[in-house]
Amino acid sequence: MSISRSPRSMRRRILGALAVLPLVGVLPQAHAAQGADQADALWSQIHQATWIGEGQGKRAIYIFFDPNCPYCHRLYGMLRPFVGKADVQLRWIVLGILTPSSLPKAAAILQAANPRRAFHTNEADYDFAANGQPGGGITPATTITSKVRQELARNLAIYRANKLPGVPALLWQTASAHASLLVGVPSEAELKDIISSCR
Repeated sequence: MSISRSPRSMRRRILGALAVLPLVGVLPQAHAAQGADQADALWSQIHQATWIGEGQGKRAIYIFFDPNCPYCHRLYGMLRPFVGKADVQLRWIVLGILTPSSLPKAAAILQAANPRRAFHTNEADYDFAANGQPGGGITPATTITSKVRQELARNLAIYRANKLPGVPALLWQTASAHASLLVGVPSEAELKDIISSCR
């Protein structure tokens, strides 16, 4: 049985596959839980990061992401059912590391009058810009303020100091008062476990 697809749909599939190629070898094996010491060290620094919050929960999950990352976009979609529920706040830490437009897109998100809305725009319009460059849908910033440049530099410094091998990277604290870290896209079951174990 043949399935007909629109030219736009086919273009998305082809460009989507191409978008992932540069990340092969950069993103670690999905579901790779990192060491407890590394997670605790990162947790001790995470409060210095600039993040975008979703939900009002008392428990927090921090997520490092890049505006152009297809894996981050996939995780964003997986987390939609949990926003505003389960007493968990998602704290998205933006980086600008994957492509030349990542940094100006990250800046556009943080410089927006409403960064959360700008973040949602980037993800809702995640596709391919008019110039054919894959990634998030927000228009890259043409200038970056000193404040936002410092915030992005601090986020990146935390990420690099802890030798995180890719994005997305999820960090949360458990009932044991130790932190847990996972780099990559968790399965649906793993994601539910993360949310239930988050303290």
